[in-house]
This record gives sequence, C-alpha cells and structure tokens, in this order.
Amino acid sequence: MYQYDISVVIPTYNVEAFIIEALDSVVAQTFKGNVEILLIDDCSTDSTPNLIEEYKKQNAHLPIRILYQEKNMRQGTARNRGIREAKGKYVFFLDSDDIIDPHTFKKMFDIAESNTCDFVVCDWAYYYEDKGLVYVNNDKFMFTDFLEGEDCESLLQATTYFTVNKLYSRDFLLNNQIVYGEGYIYEDYEFYVDVAQRANKIGIVQNPFYHVRVNEQSTTKSNRKSRMHIDSLIKAVDSTVTKFDPRGRESYYHLYKYIIRKTMNYIRYRSPFGMKRNTIKQIVNILNSKKRDYYVPRRVVPLYYFYFRRKYVQNGKINKIVLIDHLYSHGKLNPLANKARKVKRRLLANKTILSLNKKRLASRRKKKVDQYKKQKIKDDVVLFLGFDYRYAGNSKYFFDYLLANNNRNISYYFVTKNKAVPTRYRVSPRTLNFYKILYQAKLVIAESWVPLDFAKKEGQSWIQLWHGTPFKKVFFDSHEKYISMFNINHKKHKQKDISKWDYLLADSVVGAEKLSSSFAYKPERILNYGYPRVQWLKENRDNEELKNRIKDRLGIDPSKKVILYVPTWRDYNYKVNNPDLSYLLNVEQVVDQLNDEYVFLYKEHSMDKFKVRKEGIISPDDQTETQELILISDLIISDYSSIIFDGMAIDKPFYLFINDFDKYKDARGVYEDMHDILKDMYVDSEEQLVQYIHSLDYITPSGSYQTAKEIMSNVQRVNSCDMLQQKVYSILNDEDVDDEELPISESFSYRKGVS
Repeated sequence: MYQYDISVVIPTYNVEAFIIEALDSVVAQTFKGNVEILLIDDCSTDSTPNLIEEYKKQNAHLPIRILYQEKNMRQGTARNRGIREAKGKYVFFLDSDDIIDPHTFKKMFDIAESNTCDFVVCDWAYYYEDKGLVYVNNDKFMFTDFLEGEDCESLLQATTYFTVNKLYSRDFLLNNQIVYGEGYIYEDYEFYVDVAQRANKIGIVQNPFYHVRVNEQSTTKSNRKSRMHIDSLIKAVDSTVTKFDPRGRESYYHLYKYIIRKTMNYIRYRSPFGMKRNTIKQIVNILNSKKRDYYVPRRVVPLYYFYFRRKYVQNGKINKIVLIDHLYSHGKLNPLANKARKVKRRLLANKTILSLNKKRLASRRKKKVDQYKKQKIKDDVVLFLGFDYRYAGNSKYFFDYLLANNNRNISYYFVTKNKAVPTRYRVSPRTLNFYKILYQAKLVIAESWVPLDFAKKEGQSWIQLWHGTPFKKVFFDSHEKYISMFNINHKKHKQKDISKWDYLLADSVVGAEKLSSSFAYKPERILNYGYPRVQWLKENRDNEELKNRIKDRLGIDPSKKVILYVPTWRDYNYKVNNPDLSYLLNVEQVVDQLNDEYVFLYKEHSMDKFKVRKEGIISPDDQTETQELILISDLIISDYSSIIFDGMAIDKPFYLFINDFDKYKDARGVYEDMHDILKDMYVDSEEQLVQYIHSLDYITPSGSYQTAKEIMSNVQRVNSCDMLQQKVYSILNDEDVDDEELPISESFSYRKGVS
C-alpha cells in the first residue's frame, strides 16, 4: 500500500544558504527504512532550484522528487501539495533552513509503529550559527510518553508551537481533512490546532531532535513594516477559531491564551504604525464571536489573570489589554502584582546594620569577580571542577595522573575542601581565589553539572569528564519528569551548561552513543578514550598490597569474601518528604542467610542517607572512594548504576537487584538495548540473590556478561589517561591534534596505591 515508510516534505523558497545542510541532515538518518524526499520549490529567485537539482543528480540512488509551483503560494500550499503527493506511510515536514538529528526518524518511527500513534512529537531547540543549540522549551506535555484522547489538546498549551517537529500518519491527515492555510504567512495555525483536536494518541520523544535555525531572513521575520503580517494573522486566527471544536473544558482558554499572546508579540514587533489597537480589536472580536464565556483556571500568572480572570479579553477592554502588555513586556507586571510582599521583605531585610553590611560585602565581592573576568587567560593554568566539589571519580584520578606526570610546568588546581589535595593545588569553592583562577585558566576540566554562574570566558576550553556510562536514561533521553515538574527550567539550565563543553569524555562506543543522544552533543566532539577511574582499576587489579591496606582501613578480615552493594538514587523520590525505599535490598535478611566467610559492604548513594547498622554490614564513609570498594570486592550488587561497567573492566561479577522496574521506567527509564543484554543479571528477591551468592564463585550468565563487557566497557584502551593528557597539551598549545594519532603508552605512573 505504501511505497515508502516516511515522506519528508521540504518547501523551498530562496534558501540557497541552507538547503544543502537541511538535505544532508535527512540523508544522514540512522533509520533503516525507506525514505523519500519531496522538495517543493515555491518559485525561488536565487540559486535554490539549481542546488536541489544538482543534489538530486549527485544522490541518484535516493528517491528525491522535485516539484515546482507555477506561482508563489507560500508554504501552506506547498505543504498541502506534499501531503497529496507523498507516497509514505508517514509524513514529516522540514523547513528548508532547519536541520534534524541523525536519530530523529528511527526513534519517532519506532514509537509510531509500536503504539499506533496518529503522530509523534519530538522536542526541539533553537540553532544559532555562532552558539550552536540553545534549548528553551519547558512544555509540560514533554514529561510523558503519550497523550491520549482529550489530553491531546495539551498541545494547545505549548509555549511555542511548530508543525514541523512531528511525524504524522498520512492516513490520519487525509481521513480528517487536515490541511494548512493557503496564501498567507501563518498557515500552520489551523493545522496545529486541528491535529491537536482530532488525534486520539500522540507519541512523545523527549530528545530535541528538531533544530530550528534562527534565520533573520525567514518569511516570518521579513517585511515587518507592511500589513502582510497583520492581515495573515487575522486570516489565520479567523479560520482557526471558526473550525475549533473543543474536547476539554480548558480548551478555549488555552487556545485563546495562545492567540492573544502571539497577537501581542506580533504587533509589538511587526505591526505598522498606528494599527496596534485596531489589530487587537479585530482579533478579540473574532475570539468573542465564537465563545465569550469559557472556563478559566483559578490560579494563573498575573498576565492571564488580567486578560482572562478580570475578563479584559472577554469584555473587549483594548486599552487595558495594551497597558497590561506594556507592563509585561517591560518586566513591570509581576513586580507590581507582588509589590506589597516585596516592600515588606525589603523593609525587613534593611532593618539591621548587619544586613546592610552583607549587601556592601556582596557588592564589593561582585566588583572583584568582575575584575577577574577581565584578566588575561594564562596558557599554563588548568582548573578541575569535581562532582559536587568532591575529590573523587574521574577528576581525582586524572588530576593525580597529571601531577605525577607534569613535565611541562603546568599549574593544576582542584576545587575542593578535601585536604587530601595538597594546599598548593587546592582551591576552596566560590572564594575570591577560586574566581581568580577560574578566569585565568586556559582549560577547565569538569565532572557532572557546573553552576550556571561559572561563566565560560572567550578563549577558554572546557572538557567534561562526566561520571559514568549510562544504563539509566539521561537528560534528553529521559523525561526526568519528577525533577522537571519541580523545576520547569531544569533542562533549559542544564543545556546552557552543555553548550560550554568543548569535549565530552566517554568510556565505550555504546557510552559515546548514549551521551551523544542524551546531551544532543556532536559525536565528533566526544573523546572515546576511556575513564581515568577505570584506568586506575585496571592498573591496580593485581595490587594485593593496596587491597589489603583498603581492607585494613575498613576493618575487613583479608580472608573473607567481600560483597559490595551499591544502589542508585530514584527520581521518584525527588523532593519527597517520605521517600519510597522499597527498592532497597533487605541487606539484613541477606546477611542473616550468609555464613561467616562473607562481609557485606553497603555504599549508599550520595542523595540517599539510609544507614544500615548490623553486624556483618559495613557502611563506608563518604571519603572512601567507590573505586577502592570495587577493587576489593568479590561480587557487586547494584541496580541501574554505571558502577557495573567499571567492575567489568577488571572482570568483577555482578547482579542487579531490581524490584521496581516498571516504576523506574516511568520515572526515568533504561536504554532498551542495554536492558536486553543485562536483564539476565536481574534479581528481584533476596531469596534468589542468596541462592546465586551460594553458587559456584558467583558465576553470572557468561554469554551476556562477555557481550556487555565487549561493548559497554572500554577494555581495549591501553592508557586512557595518557590519551587525555595529550588532548590537554594540544588545547593549551592551541594545536589541532588528530585523536586517532595520539600516542598510547604501554605504562604510566601516577599516585598508585593512594588510599
């Protein structure tokens, strides 16, 4: 019935600067199905037709069709023609100046097919030529897997709507006669509302696969002084409202809210002089002619409180609408709405001399920090920012390696309060000395997230070491819904940090793929060298003297077998007063069934402080490195933690105690391909685990273990630290070094045996 799986519809008009990059992003898809490309040129007057014809000739093996409009009818007409001409089961609209991630079609198609979705939505980000990706979206419907029935109208709550970041069932569009407006600019108004109204099931992809290029020459950003934008807006709104058929009691509110917001935005920047109030009046009249009395939620932000709760829109109060918009656009509305509370707080804050002194000190500190920002970068200064300022993990072991092999007089510093770092290298967090060194450093090496106020200076480079190969889904690959619903700007802020990274370290091919996907990060900027902490494990796997020292420090009899239990944190316990701890292994029950030849180590996650006190159970303090515990263990018990991949590098057997898979999948999820391999190591009861412990030498399923080790643990690298050091040198020297040609030494030395 269908000749292709996906038809990509790309309207073109004078996009000679961007069209090839857009086409390349389609051709580069990892999707293995059949894809056709429909290019519909809308009477371009530049070299766009020549470019797409040449592209088709150079890619003769690809099903590319080029259709030419007889006259310029704008994108709506072109897209409607694309729907009619498409031969694919699904239709994907791509603007000719935008690009898509290589994994877009694969993930969206899989979800559409396996769940019978009318269409699938992927997340999006703005793309700037100079800054790269900038993530700004905080739509709440992105926190779930699917929208069904009435909930599909949640799309009407979108802060910014697009019709292009979606994979539509062609039958869904045709059967419901869903089309774009034709002959005017804002053709996607009615299309977007129609698909939200008529869909029964919508799949959600959390990854910002669609990249919206910020192009000042685009149609919607041109001809700002003409009536074109206003006339088009009125046509789009009228057509949309006329056809609107709500399914929920808040439908009118969300649609009208969006229309009013966009109207005020358009007239603020694109309305010809003297037409502002008349345009608002026309739009309000259209809304009220359809529905004047509709449900408005009780708790809304001040802007919509005045517009809809005070009924400025419903009653056509144009002057008041203009006033509220003016206050809002100048950042004055919210302060005025909270004036009483703020005045009271200010009076209390200025009540004592102490508070005044604090303000003076803060002001002086800010001036000093601003001075440091202006200082010259030093080519021989490297600053380490560990995970939560801890001297641990990849940052610790790479720092130790660099100090032990510092033959170039480079100044290395580590931000921590841990006195294990010698004074000359130690920098206390957020002190003035910290800011001085931060803004002197040519290179900043971080591990995990960095506070947003630590600005990156021009001329600096940042390497992100990260802290593990992800088995649990990370960031854009996950909803992270519990965190995001508590902090609506969670992903937006984290993506700002990602934008600072010049390089990202990975420990395996699979790890690199997952990090690239989860962070929307360019694969070519990922250093698949292996982790320094894993290098330390491999170097010390036969160091019996060190193992005995660690055991002695922990009070462990060297003759006993060590079982290490390392659970990870649960998202569903984020900011919860009474966390659900049922996922934890009943360590007392397990210990009671083991004989005296075993000792049980319980290393709780840093965000979980659930202490177990029982004879035979040892809970190491926070100063004990996890790598040391891995080194001395005979068996590891974990769940979704990346610790198992570290242990694989030195052939440590492990089991995964998992009794909350469905709940965890809903909260965060795990990577399906890794799950398929590792599920043979799952254990869901204490009784089963004890049985396995008593088996011959804790033999885990050998086939699965070996497969996991080969693809998830970077055992092939001889010296990851040496490779990373060469990258550091190349950055400090402003040299371009081919990563494949970096020297890999057979041996290295750093503070081996430090415990």
